[in-house]
Amino acid sequence: MMIEIIDDHFNVDRQFYLDKLETIARELNINPQGTITIKLGDQEESKNLNLQYLEKDYPTDVLSFPLNEELPDGFYIGDIFICYPLAESQAKENNVSLPEELFRLMVHGILHLLGYDHEKDTGQMEILQEQLVDKYMKGKKEKTTDYIDYTDFFVLLCVPLCNFVANFIAGT
Repeated sequence: MMIEIIDDHFNVDRQFYLDKLETIARELNINPQGTITIKLGDQEESKNLNLQYLEKDYPTDVLSFPLNEELPDGFYIGDIFICYPLAESQAKENNVSLPEELFRLMVHGILHLLGYDHEKDTGQMEILQEQLVDKYMKGKKEKTTDYIDYTDFFVLLCVPLCNFVANFIAGT
């Protein structure tokens, strides 16, 4: 099984994902001679692909293009496009790390290449997707933030401290 990740702009750790995805490919009995290409791109590219292939005029997080055909180079399973900026937004919205969200979208795309369709099934694709994400992203679920939330610190430490100081000054 060959999985290629094309990332010209976002500097993801390709090997981090490839190790996990190749294990999943074996687990799902994907053709070991097959090839899958995953491309990370921006919202403009996502919108253009979504319009061209699905006639939807907006960017989307993941698109899958199954081929499942024998080519001169070998068996080609298909392509997956992931919109990196949307993955970033979704990671924040869902309170998960960016690596986890990117991995979720990669797994989602692979399942589509295998014929799963969450729009037609009764939840099987989503269940399998989340089982795989949970299994292979253990310990990688920390939320990444660019800021520190001091709310809990303030409530747990500062409020009692302020009350103590106020009582001390008041002489009680």
